[in-house]
Amino acid sequence: MKKLLLVATATVLALQAGSAMAFADDEARQAILELREQLKASQRAQIDLMTQVESMRAENQRMIGEMQELNRKYELLDKRLVEVEPAQVQLNGRMITVKPAERREFNEAVSHFTERDFKGCLTALNDFKKNWPKSPYLADADYWRASAYFALEDYKSTVAVTNNLYRVYPKSDKAPEALLLKANAELSQGLIEEAKKSLNNLINRYPKSEHVKTAKQRLAQIEKLG
Repeated sequence: MKKLLLVATATVLALQAGSAMAFADDEARQAILELREQLKASQRAQIDLMTQVESMRAENQRMIGEMQELNRKYELLDKRLVEVEPAQVQLNGRMITVKPAERREFNEAVSHFTERDFKGCLTALNDFKKNWPKSPYLADADYWRASAYFALEDYKSTVAVTNNLYRVYPKSDKAPEALLLKANAELSQGLIEEAKKSLNNLINRYPKSEHVKTAKQRLAQIEKLG
């Protein structure tokens, strides 16, 4: 009887232990499943975050690209405005208003003369007069044209250009200097009376000009020649 009771008791205990172990296994499996779901959820959240970061990075790059393009367009527009906006510069001691391209073209034309490219100077200045028919540089352009003709020993053209300068731009700072150049061209052709007339014209019309002294000296030299 006791043996049967012990066996029964042991059986019950075994069953209870088995049930407890089974219960523990179920909890472990459930915990593993929940952990896996948490890991999956975490991975999905990480993937979503990475996707958002990549999207934000791409958007940031796009915005940077747009800003760079806007800056490029602004700089280009600013450069164009600088190229077309008139600016004040000094010419023969006075201020004039010219466009940058106008000033650049004039300076480039005159640079041919300083480089002793007299024919190139004439071509460039003729083009300048066509391109800028109302330029405040026109009187100076004619003076340099006359100087280029004189350097090429084309004295008739020198006289023609200086006559035009004096007639069209009598108040120009280059007018008295043009008369002196005209007299030199006339002397080079042996036109003594015409040269004396040009020199006297300079003295009488522009008594305050710095070229009056040279004109008087030249007249004195002519008188010595008889």
